[in-house]
Amino acid sequence: MKTFLNSSVDKCIGCQSYSTKENATCKNGYKMCNTGGNKCCAYTSICQHKNCGKYGTCVRDCDDFFCECKSGFHLPNGGSEFKSVNEGNCTDINECNGSVCDETALCNNIEGSYLCFCPPGYFQYSNTVQENKTKIKCKEFNFPLPSWNNCSHKQSFLCNITTQLRNLFSSPPILSSQMDSKKHLGETLDKVDNLLNLMEAENKQQSHQVATEVMQVMETWLRMFVLALPNGNTIIRSKAGTELAMEIRTADNTSQDLAQLWLNETQMDISWEAASKKGEGPSVVGLLSYQNLGSILSSADIEGSDWKQVGKSKQLMKETSKPNYKVLSKVVSAFVGHNKTAALSSPVTFSFNHPKPESKPDAKVICAFWKPTDRGGHWSQIGCERLNTSTANRTYCRCNHMTSFAVLMAFYDVEDWGLSILTKVGLVVSLICLFFSILTFLFCRAIQGIRTTIHLHLCLSLFAAHVIFLGTGISSNTTACAVVAGLLHYSFLCVFCWMLLEGVQLYLMVVQVFNTHSLKHWHIFLVGYGIPAVLVGISAAIDSKGYSSRNCWLSRERGFLWSFLGPVSFIIVVNAVVFLITVWRLSEKFADINPDLTKLKKQRMFTITAIAQLCILGITWIFGLFQFSNQTLVLSYLFTIFNSLQGLFIFLLHCVLKKQVRDDYYRWLCQGRRGKTKSSDKYSEFSSTSGSNTLRSPKTLKESGI
Repeated sequence: MKTFLNSSVDKCIGCQSYSTKENATCKNGYKMCNTGGNKCCAYTSICQHKNCGKYGTCVRDCDDFFCECKSGFHLPNGGSEFKSVNEGNCTDINECNGSVCDETALCNNIEGSYLCFCPPGYFQYSNTVQENKTKIKCKEFNFPLPSWNNCSHKQSFLCNITTQLRNLFSSPPILSSQMDSKKHLGETLDKVDNLLNLMEAENKQQSHQVATEVMQVMETWLRMFVLALPNGNTIIRSKAGTELAMEIRTADNTSQDLAQLWLNETQMDISWEAASKKGEGPSVVGLLSYQNLGSILSSADIEGSDWKQVGKSKQLMKETSKPNYKVLSKVVSAFVGHNKTAALSSPVTFSFNHPKPESKPDAKVICAFWKPTDRGGHWSQIGCERLNTSTANRTYCRCNHMTSFAVLMAFYDVEDWGLSILTKVGLVVSLICLFFSILTFLFCRAIQGIRTTIHLHLCLSLFAAHVIFLGTGISSNTTACAVVAGLLHYSFLCVFCWMLLEGVQLYLMVVQVFNTHSLKHWHIFLVGYGIPAVLVGISAAIDSKGYSSRNCWLSRERGFLWSFLGPVSFIIVVNAVVFLITVWRLSEKFADINPDLTKLKKQRMFTITAIAQLCILGITWIFGLFQFSNQTLVLSYLFTIFNSLQGLFIFLLHCVLKKQVRDDYYRWLCQGRRGKTKSSDKYSEFSSTSGSNTLRSPKTLKESGI
């Protein structure tokens, strides 16, 4: 068995011959040497006890030895050989004194070698080979964001994140372990999430520019960062839910033909042949799934054959609306170890899990990729197709190139003009009635009390909600739209809290008529305005992006809509129980309320007041909870009719149908016709007060409403 020294030189001069036979082998402890064409076996243990220092290597010279410096080290005196550490000691060569790095990069001398890296504000974008050494080239970052030294107070956090990202990408740290590499990756994903969260409130073009830059830089940065990761699979998740999966294997590894990466909602399949390129080092495949990028890119343009067909069906040709779309899946970026991915040798396949698409006119599920442009970018279908194996909740896409991908649902958003006109007319009528109701509750002395206070603030909340709702289509600014959504959220929660108080007060009046307990003013204001403020504050703190900038209402993503539907559903259930108890109790004693009325009039009045009370208590909002698709158009009309006319029902039930209020209306009209005199003012005040005192005692039995 041959024994070889771990040395770079073996002169094998003057060695003693222990075997001269052709094809002879040496005994243990000896090495085959060539001396002038003759073969001999030389003793190899001569270097076992020789000390050449930490950075020196013992070199076998057959019967002798010498020391030489390891690669990256040299003798200070310039010599090349020495016998022991007493004669010389190897020191590190400072390679950075020469032009070992590209002019765009910086050099860092390390023990036995050197490291080229990009200066702050730059990132690595290519490698070049010069004199058998690889040199990196650096390129300056061009984030379309305010610089750190020119930031307003409002933009300080944005500037801070931008500065961190620039420093992070431009000068990767020297990582001491694989654990450090994974930790650094997680921190990077967190910073990217923070930046993209801020971009949701920016204008369309700036958001698209930043998103495009982030996707491109992340792909380039990850492609070089994988060199610090171990071979095999790596999965990293950020705190917000962004996921990264990568697989790395050496060039000589041919154990499998297909590379597969899995994330929670996405899978990618690509051949290793397409992922590899000769001379590019290890083979790498990666898949990065962004948690919140879809909402930023949802307003971009689309190009593609499927998109052009949306709205072209015969039944939609006469419609004036425009095609629309929503991003169904998460946006994912796919990359490999090389950047020649415009035309892959074999296609890459993706599978996306996503919610079931809504039933919309001309709806199409599209496989699209993000195409960068000078102005940001847009969606495109070119080079991608949707496979027939796709299902309602899972879409398979096949593309012949690599970039960032997502599944879109394109549809024709047809607006029901009849429903729209009915809503606007109903709200205008409701606002007029609410205005007169507010005046009535403020100035009509005959009905003053805790119940009237509840009526008044219900009307004020409804009036504010209706006005804000009518103005939702005016502003196109995303920030203003989000503010409007927050105001609508608060206003309608106030409306429902006052509806809840209406139900509680009605229960106390009708069911516990002899109970002396009643609501206090500070109770009702705390419930009517305090609870909505707390709910909106908690919702905004948990997910400030839940206030959609697209339709100025609450986003349906991440279940944020339940911050409204949850309290509303609870109040509807409570008021429905109160309504049923009230109707049951009053139906038993309705004959005693107005004994002079005929049976037909009693039934008619009872029906009218019951329907009005249903609307006032908000129970008709049940119709809104079941509007899921076009098949529920009847429910949409019922919901619109009952709830847009809520102010009218309040005015009828609590003003027109009350004798005390009608008497005051009549008195005000008469005073307006005759004109006021000083004496008539006194008489009017006296009679009004007297009439008020006369009517208050039997009002429980004389009111025609519930």
